[in-house]
Amino acid sequence: SSSSCTGRGNSSSGHVALDITGMAQLHHGGIDKLTFPFGRVFGVPLRIHVLLPLVAVLDGVGAALAGNGVLGIVLAVLVSGPFLFLTVLTHELGHVFAARRCGCTPDHILLWPLGGIALIGFGALGPKEQIFVSACGPVTHLPMMLLWMGLMALANSGSVTLSLEGMILEKDFFSVVCVAMLTNNLAMLLFNLLVPCFPLDCSQILVSFMLLRGVEPGTAAKVLIGLSLPVLLALLIFGIVSAVAGSPSASLNVLLAFWLGMQTWSLHQARVRGELAAYPLFASASRVPNRQQPSATSQQPDFSEASVPGTFRPFPGNSGTALGKPCPG
Repeated sequence: SSSSCTGRGNSSSGHVALDITGMAQLHHGGIDKLTFPFGRVFGVPLRIHVLLPLVAVLDGVGAALAGNGVLGIVLAVLVSGPFLFLTVLTHELGHVFAARRCGCTPDHILLWPLGGIALIGFGALGPKEQIFVSACGPVTHLPMMLLWMGLMALANSGSVTLSLEGMILEKDFFSVVCVAMLTNNLAMLLFNLLVPCFPLDCSQILVSFMLLRGVEPGTAAKVLIGLSLPVLLALLIFGIVSAVAGSPSASLNVLLAFWLGMQTWSLHQARVRGELAAYPLFASASRVPNRQQPSATSQQPDFSEASVPGTFRPFPGNSGTALGKPCPG
């Protein structure tokens, strides 16, 4: 099967808000193993990672260590707990609804400390459809931003702002919540659409565009790996500096950087070994009209014990396909 991951973030605590649409193999005994069912959303089963509450806990601890008082702790827990949960879930539903429109069937959505994963089964998408499905996750942040802007206008005498200047937590608690959520949604939208780090949504869109333009899969992968490296370095430095500055939740950025690095390294290894067909995002090049290259899909390995986030196409011996995005969003 395949999956999409959404990263989570909280601007008030210094960790990055993002959505990841990954292609990394989640082998048996990995992320899925530490999850439990949590009902259904629009008919799609929802699973929760046992460590998901760690996000809100770390932000709450950070607020307590910063001396923000009870209201500050409540604010941190709300923004990084239920509100972020709903934001990431909405993002994943954007991928799911788009995949349904393209003829794919959702298997389940998984939320974990570094984001979300939407697993899609039964269906095959080409590069154009991949662009559509990958973009529909980040696009959901636009109506969410409008919602928080409207709520802020109601609570803040018609004023909408991204600044906390002049606001007092005890007096303007809900307005502060609106600022935090508006900022988080804006960050998740921009990060996922503008940062070409594998396997973020932007990387999925970029690769699909290159394939549509006739770029060879190996060349497209090489370009993406080269673009991912500086992003990984920046994210790692940001996480370390934020953690040293006293933000416990920022340490998740370090874990996220390593996770993204592992996916990028796996892609590099697949490119070197000539195994890019294991990533349906690249294997889809064989379905681009008028391409004169032999299909590599016939040599795909059996991934019946794994799910590959970041793609939407089926593997031999596998009943599903993966959305070609964690959170700390």
